Amino acid sequence: MLAKLLHCSRQGTELGWLIDPEEESILAVFPGQKVELYKGATPLPTLKGIELDVTVETVISWLNFS
Repeated sequence: MLAKLLHCSRQGTELGWLIDPEEESILAVFPGQKVELYKGATPLPTLKGIELDVTVETVISWLNFS
């Protein structure tokens, strides 16, 4: 999955998230294949012009694995 996100980044995608519910983390991929890891109450990056205040904790809480 990471390889696919990196490929998209090379093709001009502005932002990608790789969500890891087991680690409760999100890996963000930016232009130029810059990668950053986010955890906990850290606000996640969003695309310019999108007003969305969301944290890793919030996204993980949305996932239902029952």
